[in-house]
This record gives sequence, C-alpha cells and structure tokens, in this order.
Amino acid sequence: MWKISVLLALAGLSSVCQAADKREGRLVALSRTEISDVTPTVIQNRFFTKKLRAETGASFGTVLNESYSQTKTVGGRFGLFLTEKVGVEYNFAQFRSDDSSDLIALRSQEVCIERECRSIEPSFIRLNRMHQTQVVTAPIYGKINLLDTLILYSDLTLSAGVARVSTTQGEKWAFTPGIGQRFYFSKSFSLRVDVTDIYLKEKLVSGSKSKENWRHNWIAQAGLSVFLNSWEP
Repeated sequence: MWKISVLLALAGLSSVCQAADKREGRLVALSRTEISDVTPTVIQNRFFTKKLRAETGASFGTVLNESYSQTKTVGGRFGLFLTEKVGVEYNFAQFRSDDSSDLIALRSQEVCIERECRSIEPSFIRLNRMHQTQVVTAPIYGKINLLDTLILYSDLTLSAGVARVSTTQGEKWAFTPGIGQRFYFSKSFSLRVDVTDIYLKEKLVSGSKSKENWRHNWIAQAGLSVFLNSWEP
C-alpha cells in the first residue's frame, strides 16, 4: 500500500513540474481547490509620489551625548523632493539647556589654591538655536504589514548639510550628516525619526590656556510631516 502512495505522490510532483515548464517559468500558486498561474506580488511600488510636492513639519528631540547639561529641542522644517529619491530641506531648531546632575554635583565642590577657594566650573558648549540646510536622499523603500490590518510605507533617509548654530560660545558653522526613517500613514502624512550630528568646533578653557577642538553633538528627533500639495504626475 505504501508503495502505491509513493508512486502516486511522485506522479503528482511530476505533473506539477511539467505544468510549471509549460508556463515558461511562471510561479504556480496552489490552493486546496484550484491551481492558478497568476504571479503573486510581494512588494508593490508606493501608491503615491513625492516628486515636486512641498512638505512641512514639526519635531522635538534631545541631545544624546552631553555630560554637563540636558538639552531639549523643538523645531520645524520645510522641504521639497526634486525626484522620488533626492530632495532639499531647511530646518530650524530652538534648544533649551538645563544643568545636569553631574554639573550640579561638580559645582558643589571647591578647589582651594593659596587660601583662595572657588567652585569647579567645567568648560563646555551649549546649543541655543540652529538654521540648517541639507540634501536628503531616500535610497531604500519598503513596507510593513501590521497584523494584516495596516500597511506602513517607509523610507530610509540619508542627509548631509551645513548649519549656522548659535551657542554660548558665539555663532558657529557646523556640518550636519544624518540618518532617519519615515513612516507614511497616508499620501500626505508621515512620522519621522531622525538622528543628526551637529559637528562643530568648541573652545575649551583650562586655567589661562584655551584650545579649540571638533565636537559631535548627536541630536535625536521625532515629528510629523505633511505634504502641502496633492499633485501627482
């Protein structure tokens, strides 16, 4: 009996292979009741375009790599994708900096030199305001299926630009490379998560000596964006 079953199974497999050959390599979808030669699509193209659609948005975030302060930021942006993958963007950010617990503890200590005592005040830079212009590219596109109820379209974005930054050490120019992820909920609205490096020179003072060195200021931001026009080619 088992030999007959094996022979029938091999015969069925052979017939499926022959059917696939006759369809010139097209994928055959099998179900309980029928055989279909319709090729399934796993990843479709995005159902809307970004090209020449003006975009604006707002965001909030924090500076990740500070020791002596805790800095929050709020800001806005305006951008335009020139193609589906490349665009330009202007960003404005306002920073609010508070003393960290480490700085408060350090200031509570005193150093005495020749009967003169003073609290310890470390040298560091605080960010106040930023105007940034950058080029944005979206080389990788995908989608996420959430429990078969909602499909989120997403872009991985890379950016590079320059910024004019107001700091406690004066106005400075900065380089601003970044990386981000965008999740589109509709043809107009998206959620953005970005990490940007504000790379600038800071002045460090030690006694009567001072020096300048380059410093990374990693900013993590999240916010919403909306396309202002719904025109599509």
